[in-house]
Amino acid sequence: MGKSSLIIVLGTMLLVSFLVLKLNGNSKENLSTTVDMFDQTQARLIANTGVEVFLEKLYADSTLNNHTYTNQSLFGGSYDVTLAGTLPNVRVTTTSSFQGVQHTSVADAYLTPITFPDPPGGIYISSNAVVNASELGDMNVSGLDHNADGTLNPTGDPVWAVGVDSPTDSANIVNNVKKPGNLEGLLNPITGATGYPSVGVTALGIDWSKIYQFLANAADQTFINDIPKGTDLGTLTSPKITLVNADVAAGQSITINNGQGAGILVVNGNIKFAGNLDYKGIILCYKNSDLTFESTGTNMVNGGIIIAGKNISFKLVGTMNVNHSKEAVDAVRLHLKSNGFKILAWYE
Repeated sequence: MGKSSLIIVLGTMLLVSFLVLKLNGNSKENLSTTVDMFDQTQARLIANTGVEVFLEKLYADSTLNNHTYTNQSLFGGSYDVTLAGTLPNVRVTTTSSFQGVQHTSVADAYLTPITFPDPPGGIYISSNAVVNASELGDMNVSGLDHNADGTLNPTGDPVWAVGVDSPTDSANIVNNVKKPGNLEGLLNPITGATGYPSVGVTALGIDWSKIYQFLANAADQTFINDIPKGTDLGTLTSPKITLVNADVAAGQSITINNGQGAGILVVNGNIKFAGNLDYKGIILCYKNSDLTFESTGTNMVNGGIIIAGKNISFKLVGTMNVNHSKEAVDAVRLHLKSNGFKILAWYE
């Protein structure tokens, strides 16, 4: 009996020992699998993040294109990246390394431009905007095509001096403008005849709130206080999106002391232009805006003004010329910064 019990005890101990060893082996195997999965996931994360990092760098500096950059440290590992292609198209290839595990990610991307509609007139007024027709008559608004420097382009296609959304809006301006001769441009879109008062229905059907918010988010610079003289508001070869948001300045007005700029100027609130204004591109007036041109000299906008707000008024001291200029608008569109990269395809 004693021997039988001893045999059973020893057999049980051997069985338990075998099970413990087996469990330990399975635990180590599972741990090894978990570690391998973590290394693979981390390597993949490094490679994918490297794509995003260098797309942001390329957006800021296009000279980085068609080069290879090695040994970029990230998340405890590293990656090599190659940028190749002809912008706006680029292929980004990253190969990462983490704890001996490698992963390659490839992305094809496209540099999307910032888009905005061509002004359908020297001044365009959306249907929800209220504008005093007599104030428009105090301005010289031309739908005849001009060069960017303000000189007339005799071969360019004319547009309306003032474009509106409905026949009612058109009749309101034509019947109330005090100086119809100041609104010169297209009279007959079929024959191309020009004259005055040039007021026509364009019916763009654009949601200007989305355009405003898009441009506000994409702005190169935003001002909620006076803009000092010498501030860079852009040039035709390096245009800027400038947001002037006086509406947040507790009802106070913002004075723009710099008289020159190019790009897209988005204004909201009470804005005063001190000094002779010479702007090339588009001025977008949104929400409630009072624009005061304080200079006794000549103010000039070559491109167009888009009035998409609710209540817009103009106050003039000197002369204000608004000229349709396809050359100026095209130059701004050509050189304006892009809206970032869009991923077209991704390979791993």
